[in-house]
Amino acid sequence: MEAEVVERFKEMKQNFSDQCSSKVDVATLRGEIAAQFGQVYVRFAEVDAKMTRMESNLIKWFVATSFALVSITFAIARYVH
Repeated sequence: MEAEVVERFKEMKQNFSDQCSSKVDVATLRGEIAAQFGQVYVRFAEVDAKMTRMESNLIKWFVATSFALVSITFAIARYVH
């Protein structure tokens, strides 16, 4: 009976060590996660830069189109009146 208990204890210890992580495993995982978050932050910065460029181009188009429409309107009004 004592041999069975010792054998069962060894089996449980092996299962526990297989299922649980060591400090090295956790540190490795943290490093991988930090690297992935760094990549995500870089991607967000790239997207933010692209959005800023698109926004400024859109504002330039709006201003140029409004000037063109106002110019056409005044030109038509001058000839009609």
